[in-house]
Amino acid sequence: MTSRRVWPARLGVRFGALAMVAAAGCATLADGAPGLDNPPSARAGPFRLLGPGELGQGRAAPFAMDVQKTSLRDPCILDIDGDPSTLEVEGYFAASDEDAGADANPTSIVRVGALDGRSFDRMPVTMLTATEAWEGGTVGAPSVIADGARRRLYYSAAGGIGLAESEDGQSFTSRDAPVIASVPWADGPPRSPSVVTLPNGSYRLFFEATQGGAAAIGEAKSTDGIAWDVLEEPALTHGPSGSLDASGVASPAATVATSAEGRKILYVYYSGKGDDGKRSITLAARFLAEPDAPLEKGNKSVYSPSGALEPREPSVIRFEDFTFLFTAQKRTKSSSDVVVTVGVSPGTIELPAPDPP
Repeated sequence: MTSRRVWPARLGVRFGALAMVAAAGCATLADGAPGLDNPPSARAGPFRLLGPGELGQGRAAPFAMDVQKTSLRDPCILDIDGDPSTLEVEGYFAASDEDAGADANPTSIVRVGALDGRSFDRMPVTMLTATEAWEGGTVGAPSVIADGARRRLYYSAAGGIGLAESEDGQSFTSRDAPVIASVPWADGPPRSPSVVTLPNGSYRLFFEATQGGAAAIGEAKSTDGIAWDVLEEPALTHGPSGSLDASGVASPAATVATSAEGRKILYVYYSGKGDDGKRSITLAARFLAEPDAPLEKGNKSVYSPSGALEPREPSVIRFEDFTFLFTAQKRTKSSSDVVVTVGVSPGTIELPAPDPP
């Protein structure tokens, strides 16, 4: 080892149609109906992009990260103390070699902090670099979980999904082999992991892999976060022609929330690609009272930028009164530059003043 720094259909109106909670694009939330588990207060989406005056550290909204020298991307935002009433976070991002360009594979994972949940400092610290043979020279798409000062960092590499661990959150030690190298239903190794801890203390890992030429999303279970049981079939596949994800589903981001009626819900955000090649961020979910029930897709996007900006690698962090959505995407439809945008739900929220630089 190297030391390196669905909604099930039967839930029906008890859960509420996602259409009532997520209108297309960045519109504000629609009115909910009494008794639904997922009214506007659920803060699951849609998301409006942050505007002028809503980001600190001298960053220009809606770009939470705009570092072209190393093409910082693939956000993973971690609530440091697990308390939704406090806003301090750590942000983990994939980075390429300096001046390698946006099309180059990422070679390291860096960390930055933000006291207000969104205004990241300008001093990234390298947490992980690609040095293991199985990584094939690339590491990216971080997913980090915390237990006090301890951190587990899951990531994509050429040979599958890796794991690096830290006792103090500062120095990470990676394993000399991937924790998931192959998938029974996939054409190649898995990528883009998202790990979430369930209320019972077990773990779920969602990932992207290719099946029959199209991106699909798989799922794995674990009791210790190290040994994973990969499910025999995909958790999500592309939808029918004309749907938001008719050409593929990719880069999942899982998070656990509590409904208005006090029930635990697993949300899985992902990047869907339509028939026309346009990407948007959409959503699937299940009640955790039935942790192995199918994920049910919503029928509206929660973030759909205009043009071919191709949002991917969403990261969602929920606070007491609002939720942030971070995504990696092109700066403009004609540019290869990559930026990380940040949006908020509900769209009517008045954000607290950003921290000064």
